[in-house]
Amino acid sequence: MRAAVQLAPQVGPGLAAGDLLQRALPAGKGAGVITVIWFRQDLRVQDQPLLRRAAALGAPVLTLYVLPERWLAAGEEGFDRLGPAKSCFLLESVQALADGLNALGLTLVTACGGPASLLAHWQAQAPLQVVTAEADAPEEQAGLAALRRAGIPVHEVASRTLLCGDTRPGASSLCGSFSRFRRRVEADGGPPVAQPEGPPPALAAAAPLPLPAGTESALAPLQQRCRHWLRNHRDYFSLPGGEPVARRWLEQYLFSDRHIAHYNATRNQLIGSGFSSRLSAALAWGCLSVRRVWHAILEYERRHGASEHSYWLRFELLWREFFHWSLREHGTAVFRYQGLSPSPDFPPLEEACHQGYWQRWCQARTGLPFIDANLRELMATGYLSNRGRQNLASFFVHDMGLDWRRGARWFEHHLVDHDVASNWGNWAYIAGKGHDARGGRRFSPTRQWWRHDPHAAHLHHWLPPLRRLTPEQCLALHFSAGQPDPLADYPAAMLALPAADRVTP
Repeated sequence: MRAAVQLAPQVGPGLAAGDLLQRALPAGKGAGVITVIWFRQDLRVQDQPLLRRAAALGAPVLTLYVLPERWLAAGEEGFDRLGPAKSCFLLESVQALADGLNALGLTLVTACGGPASLLAHWQAQAPLQVVTAEADAPEEQAGLAALRRAGIPVHEVASRTLLCGDTRPGASSLCGSFSRFRRRVEADGGPPVAQPEGPPPALAAAAPLPLPAGTESALAPLQQRCRHWLRNHRDYFSLPGGEPVARRWLEQYLFSDRHIAHYNATRNQLIGSGFSSRLSAALAWGCLSVRRVWHAILEYERRHGASEHSYWLRFELLWREFFHWSLREHGTAVFRYQGLSPSPDFPPLEEACHQGYWQRWCQARTGLPFIDANLRELMATGYLSNRGRQNLASFFVHDMGLDWRRGARWFEHHLVDHDVASNWGNWAYIAGKGHDARGGRRFSPTRQWWRHDPHAAHLHHWLPPLRRLTPEQCLALHFSAGQPDPLADYPAAMLALPAADRVTP
């Protein structure tokens, strides 16, 4: 049975949800210090340093998840940070966290709004201290600073990275390329990653405190966004959110099915169920700790021997680590058009044609089948292969000529595995605005497609009207700018690719 999540109930006319909630819960005034464990992108109970830190503090505990209201606000492009697939994965993950905490005798309180104002309201009822994960992004850092200004002690705990404590990388490790960072952390036998923690400690639950009047549960807007969205039937491998699913899949991927045994050979594929690890969403939301994944790979190597495939999966975890520490080091600079590059901070001048490009991008009707197939997969499922992401970013920046940050925000809306550090770091890398700023990385969409989808399996899967066309005919459509093919029933390419992109079948 699904564990109870404390939330604002459905109410009748004229009565705010927060009013009912305040009547239902004891106020708790005059109590001693309460430890609030504030979960953010660390939605798990196993290998959870937040629980252990709270236990060490010795005070009774409240557990809290707040859906930031800024995630629901549409930006200048007209979309917010929570697409339907992403919302469903988050909803499932929060519900699974509630189940896990319920087994420990704790009830998860969920709310939608501003964490600082909510916790300040609680602070007026009883003295608080907050235990939460270390902040990565500037927004998170500002949120924790607001709590401290309100007089609420904050205990930041390392829970998202491989390296912590004495093994944290210094600024000098982040000044150059990823290769420099990797060489440093792999020196002397590899990064000293701590073992996952044991079972969760015993914690005493505090008496609940009332939420501010009118507070909405975090689950309500997520449920609303998921109501009309079902997992797309064409996404035949779609993992739900939550810690239990993530732990089972990690075991299956490494030890039952042993998909890792061919990871380096298949990681650039576009379609299939085991060609990539599919661990990114669980890591992004903290349903799994990255050190649990790291040590699981080491255990696989102990049982079956190390190989290029197991090494390459750990290699990808180091990329994630690099981007996380880079974000902490460089802060808001990561989000400038200039990024970390020394070039002037002048976004590209977008002419009228660019708005047309943008509209067709959002409709997945660019007229280039490889691009459209990847766009449709992302919009339908919230997931996309690494090769698909690289090609979409390259086309957006180097062919469409649009501001790379708009593309990063568009990915943020859709991706179930959106990770601020990795998403923005990868887009900056493609655009030439990251650490290794050498003019960016342009991928030829036709050569990439012909190499990684030579039988058009992925393209036909996501563009059913083109199933009657051969791979060679689909290739020709990429060069149809100004010359629509009436037999293809497909829009002409919205722009002309360079001659160097032509492929001889």
